[in-house]
Amino acid sequence: MLITVSICTFNRAESLRRTLDSLAAMQVPEDLVWEVVVVNNNSPDHTDAVIAAFADRLPIRREFEPQPGASHARNRAIEVAKGDYFVWTDDDVVVEPGWLAAYVEAFGCWPEAAVFGGSIRARYEEPVAKWVAESEALLGAPYCIRDLGSEPIPLSPAGNRLPLGANFALRSAEQRAFRYDPELGPSPTSQRRGEEHDVIERILHSGGVGYPVPAARVEHCIGHERQTVRYLTRYFAGSGEQDAFFEQQKGERHEGPLLFGAPRWVWRGMIEGWLLYRINRVIAPGPVWVRHLKVYSRALGVLRYWRSERT
Repeated sequence: MLITVSICTFNRAESLRRTLDSLAAMQVPEDLVWEVVVVNNNSPDHTDAVIAAFADRLPIRREFEPQPGASHARNRAIEVAKGDYFVWTDDDVVVEPGWLAAYVEAFGCWPEAAVFGGSIRARYEEPVAKWVAESEALLGAPYCIRDLGSEPIPLSPAGNRLPLGANFALRSAEQRAFRYDPELGPSPTSQRRGEEHDVIERILHSGGVGYPVPAARVEHCIGHERQTVRYLTRYFAGSGEQDAFFEQQKGERHEGPLLFGAPRWVWRGMIEGWLLYRINRVIAPGPVWVRHLKVYSRALGVLRYWRSERT
């Protein structure tokens, strides 16, 4: 069995160094054959130098993808990787010592499975904003926090029992058959996400099965730049745009009256959400106003998608 650990990176050289350090410190089974494929998505920083610095510590190689966007980079990894399984993580993650070994054990335990997912917890840069700490239950998506439980209950879109992009694995046959949609995934022109969920859901809907791997644990590093209202607004707006995109793909277009190129409910949700956010930001604790910020921002993303589709 050959395992490919895949990382796509853009302009995060020092964060990538931290991730590769954690990979180099893993407890890897002696008989495991593995490779680390790092796709440089046209980074302007010293990413290549960081990758090269690990040549004597990891079975690593650098690949290059000139087209910007997470899905283009992921698809490049698929084209060049040799593994029987793809284990995906991100360039802002620290893996635990037993991370890869836990996945290898799961592959042997469930040879019929195509999808696997581990847990992700946040590692905040100190000091942590008080409202962030109080609101973590609302920030699972933007901070990529996921706990799929300790029981071998099959993964499913129902109840959102799906892994997140910083910590999941796919069997090679299914991964090569189901590529990442360039219309999804962060890029210079879009904040839509969900490229990994799209692939995972298509695999499961095609008859594939998946299981959680609770011992495959990572930490997602949350710097101060993500502990901001600005970051959360951009993230939730991208989620709204993503939801509108999926509705259009499924033919679930709204047929009611439009106001300035978008359904009236979108405008109402955005205005109400913004007003409630501004009011509660002054008088209420973090979890209250963060919830309204989410409503406002998602409506903003839906609005952006509708207006772009009609221009």
